[in-house]
Amino acid sequence: MKIIELQNTSELTRPCVITIGMFDGVHIGHRQMLEELKTWAKELDCLSLVVTFKNHPRQVLDKKSDNPVKFIDTKSERFQKIASCGVDYILPIEFTKEFAALTPMQFLDVLLEKINIKLLLLGYDNRFGNPMNNEYERLIEEGEYRGIKIQKDVSGIYHKDIEVSSTQIRNAISEGNIKEANAMLSRPFSITSKVVSGLQNGRKIGFPTANIVISDEKILPKAGVYATRTIIDGKTYYSVTNIGNNPTFDAKKITIETHIMDFCEDIYQKSLTIEFLDFIREEKKFANRDELSKQINKDLSDAKAFFNTLG
Repeated sequence: MKIIELQNTSELTRPCVITIGMFDGVHIGHRQMLEELKTWAKELDCLSLVVTFKNHPRQVLDKKSDNPVKFIDTKSERFQKIASCGVDYILPIEFTKEFAALTPMQFLDVLLEKINIKLLLLGYDNRFGNPMNNEYERLIEEGEYRGIKIQKDVSGIYHKDIEVSSTQIRNAISEGNIKEANAMLSRPFSITSKVVSGLQNGRKIGFPTANIVISDEKILPKAGVYATRTIIDGKTYYSVTNIGNNPTFDAKKITIETHIMDFCEDIYQKSLTIEFLDFIREEKKFANRDELSKQINKDLSDAKAFFNTLG
């Protein structure tokens, strides 16, 4: 897989089968779409190309929103996960107000100036281009534009009774429904960051933690304690992760602290990945450190019982 820019598409020496979308989370619906993209590319002897965006449209169109969009994946995580699906190329485009003003046909015209497109594959809930007219519906109805065959899926993917979408997954994560989010993602929701210096409160009561900070754009599970896996230097360890503002210690800032089981190495400034597996309990303020220590022991016990179910 290669990442290319719209200004430099000379290496696309064969026609392309493309799809367009944000692909936040690269969930099971996205993955089915990308498998379909590769199938079409093989059948038509074309390259598979994913047209996506460097930034989310809402970051441009809803800049003053009191509820800014939070992402399942960072940009680099998203590109990496798209690449892992085996597509040939990713073409990320900067979303701007000028870009937002383009009609669907104008957007395809921009792409056609640089890319020989044989087929455009769209998800059932996918839209692109300015929605102020019915151009998009006309494109879908006609199924062709300037030699591009347009193929649109007619139904979505369901998990239980939930129609899988990035929005549904973000909602599940923010509500602490980690198992549901992971089922829709087909893998654990994760956070990757460097270990930073913390308040050392965990160490003071016998439970040292690795503290991390993440981008404001990354979605966080709701405050509470989670059974997690932590990956450091390619090795995976079971862990318990707390998200919250340490109410027992009257802290104010939201922190992410992970106690890694059976681990005592110095990992300050190292990069680690935390995979969230299950929600253990809500955040709670304790009367003193002894009560907190007892609860942490119970959290560890509950987490180990969960890990034992994984086999």
